[in-house]
Amino acid sequence: MNTNKPDITPGTKVADLLKEFPQLEELLKHFSPAFAALKNPVLRKTVAKVTSLQQAAKVGGVSIVEMVNTLRKEAGLLPLENSFCPNSEDIHIPFSEKMLPATITHTLDVRPIIESGNHPKDQILDLANKLNQGDCLEFISSFPPTPLIDLLQKKGYSVTMLAPDEGVVRTFVKMK
Repeated sequence: MNTNKPDITPGTKVADLLKEFPQLEELLKHFSPAFAALKNPVLRKTVAKVTSLQQAAKVGGVSIVEMVNTLRKEAGLLPLENSFCPNSEDIHIPFSEKMLPATITHTLDVRPIIESGNHPKDQILDLANKLNQGDCLEFISSFPPTPLIDLLQKKGYSVTMLAPDEGVVRTFVKMK
């Protein structure tokens, strides 16, 4: 077994995983088509740096235990126990089948921000902080923005999104 490489856990960032184990990229894509976005070097430099395997598993709709243990096996590491991820339910990605009834008062397409090599977190938080009761912020991305959803929910916002449609994800943020 490989003992010189870093460990692979639910908290491992996707970018760190691929830096240490580049051969695992194809295996990640096996878990979800959402991981095909890793081919984009800008996404790899921005989003992959802040997205943990646990968050990625939620986006992909796969078992974090299965994903991490499969990655560990391929990397030459021993599997972890099934109960290794006690907080795996902390992140809830709320998908909606239809448009929210709220009036959209702020819209931000984060795709150009990400493509320029930057992270849209600050712009989204600035707009969210400007929301009044009944307002709704919509931001558009090419993948489910799990780390931002987690952050916004921890700050007390209500967040939902439409299911991805042809590479476009619409996420809605409202004050609770």
